[in-house]
Amino acid sequence: MKTIQQMFTWIGMIGLVLGAVTVSAQMTAEEETAVQQATASEVKRAVPDEPEVARKARVHVVPAIMTQERRRRIDREMNEKYGLSDPNAWENPGYTSHLIDALVNTRKFDVLEREELRVLAQEMAFGESEYVDMNEVVKMGNMIGADYIVIPTISYLEVNTVEKNVPYIGGTQVSLEVTLGTAVRTVDVSTGKIIASNVNKLEKKEKVRQGMQVGSSVVEMIASVFKDSALAEAAMIVDVAYPIRIMSISGDTVMLNRGRGAMVKGEELKVYNVGEMLIDPDTKESLGYAEEYVGTIRVTDVDQKTSKGVIVEKLGDINTLAVCRRTSIPSTDPKVQTFKPAPKID
Repeated sequence: MKTIQQMFTWIGMIGLVLGAVTVSAQMTAEEETAVQQATASEVKRAVPDEPEVARKARVHVVPAIMTQERRRRIDREMNEKYGLSDPNAWENPGYTSHLIDALVNTRKFDVLEREELRVLAQEMAFGESEYVDMNEVVKMGNMIGADYIVIPTISYLEVNTVEKNVPYIGGTQVSLEVTLGTAVRTVDVSTGKIIASNVNKLEKKEKVRQGMQVGSSVVEMIASVFKDSALAEAAMIVDVAYPIRIMSISGDTVMLNRGRGAMVKGEELKVYNVGEMLIDPDTKESLGYAEEYVGTIRVTDVDQKTSKGVIVEKLGDINTLAVCRRTSIPSTDPKVQTFKPAPKID
């Protein structure tokens, strides 16, 4: 009997030992898990999150609108006055191509330009009528994933010849005058609203070079005016989507968030410090920001992505992130006269 009691006692003691070992093992496992979780947490805090890559706004340019009646008139005048019998001679490349190139060169947009997009635009009858259904524009923008749709219109294109007698040496000097009228609208696909609408007129005068056919000079001048008009329009579109801002200031020198293709050396910009947002008390709609005019800067150097300027007028403290606005439409050709400054940017 005593032996049996001793046996149960030993069995109980063994059970207690095994239980203690099991509890110890469980605690060890729990502690190990806690350590692993803490280590993982520390590693996560130590390694910073990868920054999100900001994408550029996507934009698509539909074919430039010109009514068939206006196009036929231009084709007839080009043939009768300058011997350009090919209807495509004066429009190679066309205004749309120049505008696309200008937007690409601003480096602010991803320009969507594929053959299927041109086919889609043709199916929607862009380019044949001055009337544009904004519902169709938004529909196309959503189909192709665009943020903005740009709708250029050629209002008129005139080419005139001026002949003057050359005194003393005799002969005649032939000059050409080209006038281009455009209207370019930019539609925000997300809202269906027109965020920019620019109506501009450009005029260029130039003498025909000795020995050069007048017809060839006409083609060159039209292409030159197309290019300058596209540069101006692209600059204004960018100024609405991405206002020109001062990134840094050192003495009288400022750095701007614009580079080659969107800024021209020598142009002047008005500087405005930005204040609080203005809200319409009735509609609760944002009306932009309060602004204070504080000076003028002149662009002195244009790099790939940035530009440098110098302060030429200072009426108050000029802050970083101040908004800059153009005083005239940018042009790389001094022979081109522009008639309208860039719009105010809210």
